[in-house]
Amino acid sequence: MKRFALIGDPLGHSLSPALHKAIYRQLEIDDASYRAIELNSDKLHGFFAGFRVGGFDGINVTIPHKSSVIAMLDEVDAKAKLINAVNCINRHRNQLTGYNTDMLGFAHSLRNNAGVIENNRFVIVGAGGSALAVGAVLAEGGAKSITIVNRSEERAEYLRDTVLKLNKDVVVELANESDLHDQKGSFHCLINATSVGTSPNVSESALENVGAIVDDSTLVFDLIYNPSETKLIKDARAVGANTVNGLEMLIAQAVYSVEIWMGGNVVAHIDMNCLVKELEKLLGSKSK
Repeated sequence: MKRFALIGDPLGHSLSPALHKAIYRQLEIDDASYRAIELNSDKLHGFFAGFRVGGFDGINVTIPHKSSVIAMLDEVDAKAKLINAVNCINRHRNQLTGYNTDMLGFAHSLRNNAGVIENNRFVIVGAGGSALAVGAVLAEGGAKSITIVNRSEERAEYLRDTVLKLNKDVVVELANESDLHDQKGSFHCLINATSVGTSPNVSESALENVGAIVDDSTLVFDLIYNPSETKLIKDARAVGANTVNGLEMLIAQAVYSVEIWMGGNVVAHIDMNCLVKELEKLLGSKSK
């Protein structure tokens, strides 16, 4: 029996165990288990001591451990190292290797929702770990420009520097929300990479007035998946913008994690739409 897990703190009602079990069912894998383990920082070293000697075959990592686990690994994929965030770890014998499948998940969902990166203009709201993954994908895809909106200028500058390390030709600007009002409709895609608006704080939005920035030519991508329709998405739809939430990204990053752990072309053998419907149903039942 292969054993996998998600570690983070807090985990609340994580969808990951149900998602991975659904993936295993599709792949007809009956010798794998997946569980969520709420783990604070003080217990990380003890957990990894057991992980390394066979406690698990692989793990996913979420907030707040995506950066702190790096020091406990033997090897880190170059892209994960660049953005200083690991969300997937594979154990081979007693060696631990870290990857970032958030980048792969975001790229998959963006492509699947008509998000064309090359020569287009983007806004990223936020500058944390998720924003770094988004920025790296946009840089590698040849974005024309990226405007970063974030309260902490220091973190925004770090995101800007990371983007420019990957692609020095991208125009990267730091801005306040109000700075974007006179550029309404000029952005191909606006991405919320913050947690503002996540359940139960559904009345909050990462932007005070997204309708002053986007129009019916803009794709608004909110990485939040619970609720499935955040206030930001509702406000964007009110002015005709196309919208997508983070559910498909969550699913894709999980599928890519399974591919790392199991080997082979797992992505080609998975029905993503079926997984989306399954998790939407699960989210709906939890909200009642």
